[in-house]
Amino acid sequence: MLTMRGAGLLGLASRVAGTKGFSTEIFVSRLSFYTTEEEFKNTFSPFGAIEEVRLVRDNQTGRPKGFGFVKYSSQAAAEKAVKAMDGRIIRGRLIFVETAKERDSG
Repeated sequence: MLTMRGAGLLGLASRVAGTKGFSTEIFVSRLSFYTTEEEFKNTFSPFGAIEEVRLVRDNQTGRPKGFGFVKYSSQAAAEKAVKAMDGRIIRGRLIFVETAKERDSG
């Protein structure tokens, strides 16, 4: 018998396959400032079909800030990428990979 209420039940529902528990977008930090979008995409493409890659850039200089996002077409691909790439060394830098947080709309 399920006796959870409120947030507990919502938390359980989010872990059910196909719901919002795990995003299809991942956040990658500590990238080399010399990483190109093409290189970024190629590094993360073995884990599944990529819909979009974004290297965050400084508004004034246009140079990469050292972090970015990869959006996969499936949740499974995003999960594989996080597990495989978090803590790896890319271009001489230890990178961190995690599920991207949902943006607040306000």
